[in-house]
Amino acid sequence: MQNLQHKEILRLSTLTRTVKRIALAALLFACLTLAQVAARAQKNDLDTIEGAFHDGLGTFAEIALANELIAQAHLTQPPFDAAPSRAKMREAIRRLPEADAHRAVFQQEMINIETATRRGAAELLAVTAPARLVAVRHTPRDYQDAHAGDLRLEFASRAPLPVSVKTDKSHKVAVAEGQTPDIGAKWAARYFRVNDGELAQMIRNLGYSSLAELKSHYLNVARLVAHVLIHKLKLTDCEPTDFSRARVGDMEALKYLLRQLRYFKHGKDDSRVIIFDRTTGEVKWESLLDRIEIERLTPERITFLPAHPRGHPIASEFGLRIDGATVVSFQVKHRRGRARGTTHQLEFLDITTRLRI
Repeated sequence: MQNLQHKEILRLSTLTRTVKRIALAALLFACLTLAQVAARAQKNDLDTIEGAFHDGLGTFAEIALANELIAQAHLTQPPFDAAPSRAKMREAIRRLPEADAHRAVFQQEMINIETATRRGAAELLAVTAPARLVAVRHTPRDYQDAHAGDLRLEFASRAPLPVSVKTDKSHKVAVAEGQTPDIGAKWAARYFRVNDGELAQMIRNLGYSSLAELKSHYLNVARLVAHVLIHKLKLTDCEPTDFSRARVGDMEALKYLLRQLRYFKHGKDDSRVIIFDRTTGEVKWESLLDRIEIERLTPERITFLPAHPRGHPIASEFGLRIDGATVVSFQVKHRRGRARGTTHQLEFLDITTRLRI
């Protein structure tokens, strides 16, 4: 009897320890899950805050440049109201935790852009001299259909000049309508002359029944981008997952691409592009593509980003190099922000076409 009682006590003791271990493991798992959820929420919040700040900063750059032009040209025109864009930036900073390093970064970017607009205004007035500036218009809402101008400078003795104002921190600048969900008309057709019938056939060749099915996952769109590059530029020694040895077979198609990129950098209104570096306050005017003599290019000068996938079946960014320097990149992006961690996260969001500067 005593042996039976002892065995029962041991069994209950072992069971108790097992239950405790299970409970502890469950508690640790719950804590880890909560930490992951909290980290994801914090990242989502930062994405949203950063997006709001840089949206405000972009508008602020336009208005600050306009006001500098008014001041430096001694116009009687009243300055534009920068208060709403300043308030948007301050509200974004206010939403950050007190110890967040982004607070100092954002505040420095505001200072850098303000400094850059003073330099930019002086340089714009210098390049348009001796024409006399008589008015500055803020026109971002007036420019649709790939028009690029944010400001319109009016002169006494020359045609008005549209100015496209861009801020940069990664040595890249988007072309007009360069961030678009329209993979057909505003990307494949615009840069590679892919018509609707060709696009539909390409989608079917890749195994998708429709554009909607293709867009259900951003890497499906990446496959289409690789397919367009390979077939429209007639690339050889190239696979969708490896562009490192690719050689262009159709130089006319490649030159057309580069001419279109240059055209849409300035937009259909032929805007003068001015670029303010958020991290340095430097003023820039050109992309690498602006310095290239397109008609004199030869195939051996052209290479492509390797596009090796990193943990995925295909890469999501492709690019073209001239003389070893990347001049343009095409990045396929999925949903982020509030979609992060949801069933919609991997849906195609847009393709972004950027020129390097």
